[in-house]
Amino acid sequence: MLSESTEMYLLSIYRLTEQQPAATISEIAHTMNLSLSSVSEKVKRLTENGLLEHEWRENVVLSQEGKKIALKMLRKRRLLQLFLVKMAGYDLYEVDEEACRLEHVISDRLADALDEMLDHPKLDPHGHPIPSVDGNDLCKQALPLSKAQLGQKLKVCQLHAFDIEQVKYIHRLGLTPGVVCEVIDKAPFDGPLVIQIGERQHPIAKNLASFIGVEQAETN
Repeated sequence: MLSESTEMYLLSIYRLTEQQPAATISEIAHTMNLSLSSVSEKVKRLTENGLLEHEWRENVVLSQEGKKIALKMLRKRRLLQLFLVKMAGYDLYEVDEEACRLEHVISDRLADALDEMLDHPKLDPHGHPIPSVDGNDLCKQALPLSKAQLGQKLKVCQLHAFDIEQVKYIHRLGLTPGVVCEVIDKAPFDGPLVIQIGERQHPIAKNLASFIGVEQAETN
């Protein structure tokens, strides 16, 4: 049985590599709020155990076995997040910490029961695909809001923020999955964007906007 620490490493590396081909030691350390030395040592052990692929001074990727375990954990987390929002009345920014605690202790049987109870959902409340029971991840590509064109009607479909305060702020702005918005201004030199949601307008930093995935909104 894998330790909670090992599961968290695999899950963190999977999430980091959803949008890029590999993760660096510093990215893993920042995401997990750990020191570079402790991450380097753990990565070395997980590589020796066949869960990661990593050469000296090279980036880190999951092995096939490591990815299989990460997807299993991710399925539990995303089902728990959806259950907490739909059945337990949690707000979107509250579910990550709770699901993180629970994902390491629930059985595969309970995960399957949650899947059945929630009518076999495809997406979690952040808009991320829920891996299937056989460990297949579902790819859903979304355009970062930071790269959207001016004047284009967009629908928020994914949130990629890791930090709970960032999720809270995005939630407070109303930029949650399903919401239609429009970029009405972009400041030069990587300055902020101005987003319109209904009658309201909000400035948002470009780096924060990069955590919000959008797709073209359907027009009537």
